[in-house]
Amino acid sequence: MSKLKAELERLKRENQRLAALAYRDPLTGLRNRRYFSERLREELCRLRRARTRGLSVVCIDVNDFKRVNDTLGHAAGDTALVAVGRLLESLMRTSDLVCRVGGDEFVVLLPDTDAVQVQTVMARLRAHLPALAGVGLGHRGLSLGTATYERGDDELRLLSRADEEMYEDKRSCRAGSVGDAVAQFASAA
Repeated sequence: MSKLKAELERLKRENQRLAALAYRDPLTGLRNRRYFSERLREELCRLRRARTRGLSVVCIDVNDFKRVNDTLGHAAGDTALVAVGRLLESLMRTSDLVCRVGGDEFVVLLPDTDAVQVQTVMARLRAHLPALAGVGLGHRGLSLGTATYERGDDELRLLSRADEEMYEDKRSCRAGSVGDAVAQFASAA
C-alpha cells in the first residue's frame, strides 16, 4: 500500500509540473497565452455575474524588436524580453496578471479596474519606460494600448480594441527611438 501511495504522490507532482509547463512561458517565467485566455474568460464571467467595478486589459508590444535581435543578437533580445516581463510585474498589483502571449507581445489583465483606473496604470507604465534603455529598448521601447470592458464585449472584442490602440501608439512613436536605443545599448556593452 505504501508503494501505491508513493507512486500516486509522484504522479501528482509530475502532473503539477506538466500543468505548470503548459501555462508558463519558458523564457520569462510569466504566464502564457493559454493561461491568459482562460483567466480572461473567467474574469468576464465574474464581471457579468457579479457586476464588479470593471475589467481592463493592456496590450504591449516591444517596438522594433527584430532590430534588437538582428543588431545585438538573440541573447540580448532574450535579456530584453525578461527585463520587460520583470518591469511589468513590478508595476502591477498582485491581483493583476502579466502574460507573454507571443514573441515580443505581452498583455496585462486588470480585474476590478475601470477606464479611469487603467489610465493611472498607463501613466505608471509610461513613467517607467526609461528603465528599459539599459536593455536596448530606449525610453519608448514599448507600445501600449488599453481597453475596458463595455457591455456586450467578449474576449475578442475587448482584446481587439486594446490591440488597435496599441498599434496606434506604435505608429505614433516610429520616429527612430529604438534605433537610437540599439546604438546606445551597443556602445554600453
